[in-house]
Amino acid sequence: MTDVTQGRIRTVLFGLLLPIARILLRCGVGYTEFADLAKRAFVEAASADYGVRNRPTNIARVAVMTGLSRKEVSRIRTESAIRDRASPLPRSIPAEVLSYWHTNSNFVSANGKPAPLSFQGEVSFTSLVRSITNDIPARTIERELARVGALKIVSDRKLIPTTREFVPHGVNDKLIEGLYFGLGKLADTVCFNTGAEILGAPYLQRVVDITGIAASDVEEVRNNMTAMAVSFMHQLDDYLTSVQCGKQAAVETEYNLGIGLYYFQTENSRDTG
Repeated sequence: MTDVTQGRIRTVLFGLLLPIARILLRCGVGYTEFADLAKRAFVEAASADYGVRNRPTNIARVAVMTGLSRKEVSRIRTESAIRDRASPLPRSIPAEVLSYWHTNSNFVSANGKPAPLSFQGEVSFTSLVRSITNDIPARTIERELARVGALKIVSDRKLIPTTREFVPHGVNDKLIEGLYFGLGKLADTVCFNTGAEILGAPYLQRVVDITGIAASDVEEVRNNMTAMAVSFMHQLDDYLTSVQCGKQAAVETEYNLGIGLYYFQTENSRDTG
């Protein structure tokens, strides 16, 4: 692969990662968690796709391909093999604060619930944060938890958590479904279509777009396109239902398949100078 091609890939990848980063931050997922998942994804992809005679790629080659140490590759493979029993992924600092507040005896009341804490003092919100990190001020963590509705002020200006999980407001199943059925399925299709050896015809992958729609027409065009897309999806849904295997049908292998549709819109400023 040429330097020019790699440069273009990095540019496109950065553009792809920006919206992903925005989504993850909305979900309370920080860089540490993302980096850990990324390492696992690289190891699993290299292990599965570059082996010989249907065997996993050896650790040394995976290390060379991914840039990770052989020790790290071995660790990730071991964790993947016992994933159901593996320890949870590292969480963001706000998530750790909430978890510690609910589980550490120093910050739990006699009834087993998080104790109301003053901001400063021997046993306080500040000492809670410092038990986890010395890099980020307690005030910053307080503001972040308050911003997402995970913290409230009670009597005597004490702080108490409203939830055990750090999930910002506005994050719901629709966002998760969008990641899986939107980005995830599209990425699988791109990966298949760019494979070194495509068995049979490539999967459908098309984009219809145009530049030059006036701002005053955007809403009407969007509504019309949405109506056409919804009508098409209803046709597809009827068709797929008609060919779906019955619950009692005896089949060796079943497939999940479909077509994804989404609308996109960006603003292009014209240079009038």
